[in-house]
Amino acid sequence: MVTAVRSARIRSARVKDVAALLTFINDLATDGTLLPRSSSNLLHYLRDFKVAVDGEGRVIGCGALQFVNDGLAEIRSVAVDPAWRGSGIGSRLVRTLLTDARRIGIARVFCLTRRLDFFGRLGFVPVPMERFPEKVWNDCRFCPRQDACDETAMELTLTPSRV
Repeated sequence: MVTAVRSARIRSARVKDVAALLTFINDLATDGTLLPRSSSNLLHYLRDFKVAVDGEGRVIGCGALQFVNDGLAEIRSVAVDPAWRGSGIGSRLVRTLLTDARRIGIARVFCLTRRLDFFGRLGFVPVPMERFPEKVWNDCRFCPRQDACDETAMELTLTPSRV
């Protein structure tokens, strides 16, 4: 468990983070927690990522807000280093991504997850996966569990922030 002495901050991902993100995400892809990503994919979507870093600058968490269309975005690749789980880093990452979505005018955000309690605490509600055909056609076809998917689609309707 994380002690009170340790601190972390959240910032936009940088090119220098790609190697750490690649290892971080792909280590969690081995058990199906996340979909694997290539270095070129991470570079292509780097602006979508926020990272949590510890006091030494080490990546300890990540998450991305990937646009689907002008009113819909997906929260994806949310992961926290096991040593930091339970510290609130995951919630902070998702809240930061939701703030970004509101700021730019995204109306709805969704995720596919096995962590219904986690996303439910953040206001997401289960919805039929068929609401997101773009996701199914773009990403799910590459998933090793596509024929036995155990993820649930969850969605959050956002209210615009007053910027």
